[in-house]
Amino acid sequence: MNEETWEVKLGDRTFKAPRLPFRISRVVYPLCQKLTNAKLTERIYGTFENSVFVPPPPLEVTDEEMEQLAKVALLTCQAADQTLTEAEFNDMPITPAQLFDAFIEARKACGGWRASEGKNESGEVMGTDEPPT
Repeated sequence: MNEETWEVKLGDRTFKAPRLPFRISRVVYPLCQKLTNAKLTERIYGTFENSVFVPPPPLEVTDEEMEQLAKVALLTCQAADQTLTEAEFNDMPITPAQLFDAFIEARKACGGWRASEGKNESGEVMGTDEPPT
């Protein structure tokens, strides 16, 4: 049994998310893929161009992206605590920064992500702590 976990801190709680079971991963993985393809990580953390760090512009997240981030975080936390309800989750004092961090941990807990939607390219990373290229 895989005992690897990923720590997700939301509000005043910390969840130890296991490798996501398929019933959760089949929802979370495509959402993570969409957010990754929309360059959310680059918009949050910045990028490197020619070995020079380029800081991110002021962050703009759409309503749809925020809903996707919340769904990813909820499902990932429910893998750690099956008693967590959506109502309880919605009442937690969660910051946007915590949702962004939960997204990064959820990608790891899924076991990988693809560089571009619908294609299995060389950028696919399986079960790594490294961000996508």
